[in-house]
Amino acid sequence: QSDGYQWPSDPAVLQKLDAWQDLKFGVLIHWGLYSVPGIVESWSICNEDWVTRPEGSTYEGYKQWYWGLAEEFNPVNFDPGQWAAACADAGMKYAIFTTKHHDGFCLFDSRYTDFKVSAGPFRDNPRADCAYYVFDAFRQEGLAVMLYFSILDTHHRIRPGHIKPGHVKFIKSQLKELLTGYGPIAALIIDGWDAPWSRISYEDISFPEIYAYIKSLQPDCLVMDLNAAKYPREALFYTDIKSYEQGAGQKISTSENRLPALACLPLQRTWFWKESMPTDQLRDVRWLVEENIRPYNDAYCNFILNVAPNRDGLMDDNALQSLRQIGQLWHHDGPTQPIPQCDPPITRRNIARHRPTEYSWSYDYGIGD
Repeated sequence: QSDGYQWPSDPAVLQKLDAWQDLKFGVLIHWGLYSVPGIVESWSICNEDWVTRPEGSTYEGYKQWYWGLAEEFNPVNFDPGQWAAACADAGMKYAIFTTKHHDGFCLFDSRYTDFKVSAGPFRDNPRADCAYYVFDAFRQEGLAVMLYFSILDTHHRIRPGHIKPGHVKFIKSQLKELLTGYGPIAALIIDGWDAPWSRISYEDISFPEIYAYIKSLQPDCLVMDLNAAKYPREALFYTDIKSYEQGAGQKISTSENRLPALACLPLQRTWFWKESMPTDQLRDVRWLVEENIRPYNDAYCNFILNVAPNRDGLMDDNALQSLRQIGQLWHHDGPTQPIPQCDPPITRRNIARHRPTEYSWSYDYGIGD
């Protein structure tokens, strides 16, 4: 139980989890400022390596250059209808869109910042609120819509060691925009929280507070924290769905898993678009189907495939071809087995955090503290 939200004794919640499992296969779309230069090397601006930094440049200069990409993000060929049709051809049943990544750049028309696509050169385009049109396009293809939202926000200084009450208010204000202005959201994928690289803990920004707030706005919205795999696999710690980022070495046990879960990989070689991607060799589609989608579906686990559109707002031809091939090899064949009864997620404050501990050690000089 968490702040009045009953889980999982409420039959509607159990039904929602079974419905999640029955979706089986979906897309995650990483797209944003990092797509402009097309030279992304990693995924964390908090580690100063979001985009390749010119040799000899200062971090401050690099940072100002990166923020300046907001004045260059102008996806003139933005066509979410192309994305949605391709994903439907692959047999996917839901789409997750990066409404805000760690850099804080919003792909929705937030009232609480000017660091957004609708304030840049794309502002006069009738589709400047990109999230709205992405969600609309996928709904028209019959896919459920979900959104990705980063707690870590380096542009708005929501960073480890600098969390203030106003930051929590800002996060909740943006979540309210997304969960009240864009129709039903089947799930919210949270990232940049309680991860070793982000270093923002569930105490710095209260997980129970944000979790309960999301449920108050859309009670049927599942909350998935992408760092859930760091906790023991026997329980749902700080998430409704256990997540496994395979590229980070997180592997689900297909023989032992009994929890609602997700596993994710990019189709291309990174999560973000790079200039080489139109001619890159992508992941083998047969391997994706036979070694990922099918075995994971049989283990109560959804498979999420990331596809990164290019800077102009289109999916590359080779990505489209791969999605068509997946659709030829794999077809959604109806519901899977019901998820076993499981304990409610652990959402409360960790009472062991920052408490002293002592332990024995075999070496006299290695006394534990």
